[in-house]
Amino acid sequence: MPRRRRSSSQVTIDLVNSDDGEDECKNKRPRTSRKPAARTAGNTKRAYSRDNALTSKRRSNRIATSNRDKKNKDKLDTDIFELYVEDLWKHIDEEKKSAYAYFDSLWFNMYNSGHNKSNVLKWIKAKKVFSRQYVFVPIVCWGHWNLLVLCNFGETDSLGTDKGPRMLLLDSLKTTNPTRLRSAIRRFIVDIFKTEEREENEQFINKISLEFPEVPQQNGDECGIYVLYFIYCFLQNKRSGEDFSQLFDDSEGLENFRKGVHSFRENRKNDIAK
Repeated sequence: MPRRRRSSSQVTIDLVNSDDGEDECKNKRPRTSRKPAARTAGNTKRAYSRDNALTSKRRSNRIATSNRDKKNKDKLDTDIFELYVEDLWKHIDEEKKSAYAYFDSLWFNMYNSGHNKSNVLKWIKAKKVFSRQYVFVPIVCWGHWNLLVLCNFGETDSLGTDKGPRMLLLDSLKTTNPTRLRSAIRRFIVDIFKTEEREENEQFINKISLEFPEVPQQNGDECGIYVLYFIYCFLQNKRSGEDFSQLFDDSEGLENFRKGVHSFRENRKNDIAK
């Protein structure tokens, strides 16, 4: 696997530093003594106007910095994403560790772009997709995160039922039109079957349903956090069966989860700083 390069996603905006707007007539002798009050009043008014403009500009820059920091707080890079998934995996029981698997968040993008495609399929083969109940496939395309869940791929005899092979694409921002990923996902799955040298043909594979369930929708740039939350909900699910309609309905749980991700990232930053 290629080595990851860690990078900082922090953005800093420098506040504008400029002169304090001194009176342009300061320390200059007036040419005439006529109407000195009017000249002084005009100068004062212009200086006051410049000071107001400067104060307003500084305030706008501070607001822009605050808003940018707030937005960046919800954005995740792939390193933090992977570390958090690893942390989630440490806290599930051995039965689920055996039944579930997850792909690296860069694999689908690498496959789709044709970069190191053969190696990606080799790494996927090591995940033993066809012996798992659920396989979590993070998708990062066009600057947006989705989660593809491969369900029961080994249960090919039950195709067409909830207990058979099916795919769920969970998207926290459906305005991006997640259906545009359909053809890329189909190619991806066909190549996974071929790499495993499965007996099922492409016609069979195309009958595996790709569903787009209703999931909580994001308000900002936190799509990566939502993907983590979807994985977390599957890992914590204690309901039997394959009905996931109420799996993500806990809005309070989502907010607490978001805060937990923020805390995790800050702790990682502090550890690196040490």
